[in-house]
Amino acid sequence: MKNIFIGADGGGTKTKIQIEDENGNILGVGKGGPGNIRTSVKNSWNSIMAGLSEALTQAGLSLDDPHYAYHAGFGLAGYEVPEAVKDFLAYPHTFKTMVLESDAIIACLGAHAGEDGAIIIVGTGVHGCAVYQDDIIHVGGWGFPHGDEGGGAWLGMEAVRLTLRSVDGRAHVTPLCEAVLNKFNGSVTELVIWAVEAKPGDFGTLAPLVIEYAGFGDPHALMLLDSAAAEIDLVAQALEDAIDHACLDLTLFGGIAPHLKERLSPAVRKRLVDRQFDATRGAIFLVRQKVLGDDWKKGIGL
Repeated sequence: MKNIFIGADGGGTKTKIQIEDENGNILGVGKGGPGNIRTSVKNSWNSIMAGLSEALTQAGLSLDDPHYAYHAGFGLAGYEVPEAVKDFLAYPHTFKTMVLESDAIIACLGAHAGEDGAIIIVGTGVHGCAVYQDDIIHVGGWGFPHGDEGGGAWLGMEAVRLTLRSVDGRAHVTPLCEAVLNKFNGSVTELVIWAVEAKPGDFGTLAPLVIEYAGFGDPHALMLLDSAAAEIDLVAQALEDAIDHACLDLTLFGGIAPHLKERLSPAVRKRLVDRQFDATRGAIFLVRQKVLGDDWKKGIGL
């Protein structure tokens, strides 16, 4: 019986699937809908199976084929909710092996080819994660507005705050403030009504304005990007402190990250390395370790 390894990376909007053979050859890939188990375990499973069906078709495989043993590694958003994890693992399936972790963990494993390392995801929110020996460390990721400092939602909210301060004279009016207000037809009332109901992703839509006007030298925009970089420095330092100051390689992810990289402290910048593999490959590394133990790298060139 030959082993087939399945990796799934499930987030709030989509789920990515990859299938590999024992030698690490990619046999098929697929995509499904949202994979966040906190939102819906059933929908997460439906998304996984939709993507897996696509990948199996590409590979010319079937889960019913007795010549293969299927081993699945899942990294899914919502893993921090114990009841959701319990319900997901109790869902009926036909995999010989199944391992579930957070989407951050598999991103970290993929980035560092299954070895010890750290990542910081700087997208709409901010989440730091490190794998070190037998320990897994998380920093941030608490959600917005009570956390996620330095991310896109935070940048958008801070831009709104500066705009409102400029309206009543507590801050200088700059082109960034004017651009934010123009998004709402120049109406402070429209802006305030929108902000009361806005979700993290809504505030995140204003982050590109901050980045754009920083490129024009806008003082408020430059200050916000510097402040965001300082928040990411704090996440990096907290990860390092949690692992007895071991200087792990660090990879940045997310749409905001490239705009902060050069603003990070020299100590953090010198640790930065490029990602080696994506999160779906990290999920496969996870389940290979479960099935093959210390020999999990054998035959895949790592």
